[in-house]
Amino acid sequence: MAQDPRYDVPIYTIAEASTHLRLPPETLRRWVQRGDLITTLAPETPNAPRLPFVALAEAQFYNQLRRDGLTFNAITTGMAAVRRQLGDKMLRQGVLAHNGVDILMRLADDAAAAEWRRARDGQGGLEGVIERGLKPISWDADGLPARVRLTAYEGADVVVDPRFAFGKPILAERGVRAADIVDLFLAGDSVFDVAAEFGVDLATVESLVRTHGRAA
Repeated sequence: MAQDPRYDVPIYTIAEASTHLRLPPETLRRWVQRGDLITTLAPETPNAPRLPFVALAEAQFYNQLRRDGLTFNAITTGMAAVRRQLGDKMLRQGVLAHNGVDILMRLADDAAAAEWRRARDGQGGLEGVIERGLKPISWDADGLPARVRLTAYEGADVVVDPRFAFGKPILAERGVRAADIVDLFLAGDSVFDVAAEFGVDLATVESLVRTHGRAA
């Protein structure tokens, strides 16, 4: 079977992914250790990257669900049921949503006519569907994740796309790696000099530095 780099190539460590998601490393590590929430690959060494691109998409989805009020139990129970039905490529366009309480699914080919059902037990007739958790994801022609906008970077349009910068976060419009901007600031340059060097505005530099500063 041909490899799909979105699923088969490790890019991020848990610490790196936590920074980009503004998520406590302990939380992400707990999700990874469950084995049925986050796509995880065997690292070459204990400290090597183990999370592929799609893991970042999954973790951001779960993080948004938490912010939208779903309990950890609702997320884990619902998504475990989703993975059992859809397999490893469970994040799909138009298939997943939530109603503020539970994970919802619809599997019919005609998405407009399909009924949303609760993932954990298949109950239908549910109201109040919300899809905000999946909006930061852009999809390919097969309805699978192709690009993720990282909402943790408030004030900067930062995305991850396996086709660019080896899947590391970049500024969407300029293609500059977020880490390059942060590294120049950490080397001692002012935000004004960094902004001028990369041709970006001050708000973007401050957003990147602020997000990485929280992790530090």
